[in-house]
Amino acid sequence: MKKYEPWLTGAAVALLCALSAWRRFRFLDSSPYPMGIDGYFYADQLRSILEHGHLNWPAPPLAFWLMAPFAALTDPIVGAKLGAAILGALGGVPAFLLGKRLGGSRAAGLAACAILTASAGSFYLSVEFVKQGVGVTIALAALCVIAKTLERPSRAWIAASAACVLATWLTHKSAAGMVVVVALPAIAIELRARELLVRAANAAGGAHALVVIAGLVFPDRFLALGDLRLVAGLFGERARWELPAIDFGDHALWIGHEALCGAIAVAALAAVTIVTPRPQAIVIRPSSRERAFTYAFAALAIVIAIPWLDVVDPQGLGFRLRLIAFVPFALVAAAALGAIAELIPMREARWLPALAALGWLAVQPPARDEGVVRAHPALVAAVRALDGTVPSGDMIVTTERHIQFMTVYYTRIPTALDPALVPRAHRWRLMPLAFIGSGSPLDHALLDARRALDVPPPRGVHPRNPNGLVLVAEPTWEWVLDHLPPKTRAWAKAWHTI
Repeated sequence: MKKYEPWLTGAAVALLCALSAWRRFRFLDSSPYPMGIDGYFYADQLRSILEHGHLNWPAPPLAFWLMAPFAALTDPIVGAKLGAAILGALGGVPAFLLGKRLGGSRAAGLAACAILTASAGSFYLSVEFVKQGVGVTIALAALCVIAKTLERPSRAWIAASAACVLATWLTHKSAAGMVVVVALPAIAIELRARELLVRAANAAGGAHALVVIAGLVFPDRFLALGDLRLVAGLFGERARWELPAIDFGDHALWIGHEALCGAIAVAALAAVTIVTPRPQAIVIRPSSRERAFTYAFAALAIVIAIPWLDVVDPQGLGFRLRLIAFVPFALVAAAALGAIAELIPMREARWLPALAALGWLAVQPPARDEGVVRAHPALVAAVRALDGTVPSGDMIVTTERHIQFMTVYYTRIPTALDPALVPRAHRWRLMPLAFIGSGSPLDHALLDARRALDVPPPRGVHPRNPNGLVLVAEPTWEWVLDHLPPKTRAWAKAWHTI
């Protein structure tokens, strides 16, 4: 039986990843439109790659190029869904390899794979933040290669590690940050043991210089100095002990309570480390490398579970950290389960982590739609009706990036969120009713502007409401502002965007 274990565990990992990819794609394909607030962003990027060979919007490019073959085989919308589902689910493979290393057994690796592939956070990333989801997969693969490099250093493995780190950096900023945070302690320990720390520090200094230069030249694509503001705003004054992924005030997203699960996994690992009579024999492994990786993941889980983490801003670092809580949760749980199995004096106990994985899978819901942004058919019809309404050379300024990307995809009209980026003579305002407010002074002013004789009338394109989605020329917008109460005028003029 033992000689078949590699094949059986390999088949189990493949099955877990395949089922996860199928479940994700089935959910994404339940709508004919792209899912997620940035769904049309991915579709437009893939269309641009297929038509022009480059991205239409500045962004780290690798995730889009990995998804491009799926778009070439189908179309940009279906290709984006296939790429998001498959590349997100493939994170189960490096999770298995890392879990096996940290937990000391294939069963521990299966536990890590099961937690990740069935994770609410991983599922959510495949729907709403695809680049970050792909980045997690590549980051875990990079950590696997780095761990192997530290175990058997050679020029080939060092080159492979550098290539994987670069690939992570070209995919998503937070994924690259996770690689640095988790791998750096193990690398430092290994270099110190080999008396290479000074030489490595010099090489790291050169690498950091390249990172800074790239961030200055391409701030939208790579880590830049402006991203430091995200770190500065990581913690807030209010503690949320329930550990939501994001707190909107009137409601919150929990995303499987995986931040809390990660904290529990850390507590379990600490408990088994304390009570074991032979700490040197625990399966967090005699190697200091494995201990460094395990403790780095545990530290990440602890940071993610700090109640004062600021999760109010959907663009903030706190929210993005809570979304990847499943990563340290999966790997710390694998280490803890492996350690517990080692303490039980029964041969069959080595499969305890696999049984725990089956139990975890059994309690997971078959579908997850918490916090998912869907494109409403009426909104899609309204945006499609914009085609040909704006003169060539003019631009649309809108209030939501969801509408911005949808407009570009269906009409190819250049669209922005910031009015200052568009000259007044070529600026058109596009507003949904969510911005206008039903029955508000702005709603009434837009209706009154249709009867004004000295400005072009606003053009409503929504099939159900004249101001459901309305296109307004800049002179008309100025007329509308002049006919608003002072408080409403100040708010509308500020042009709040999401």
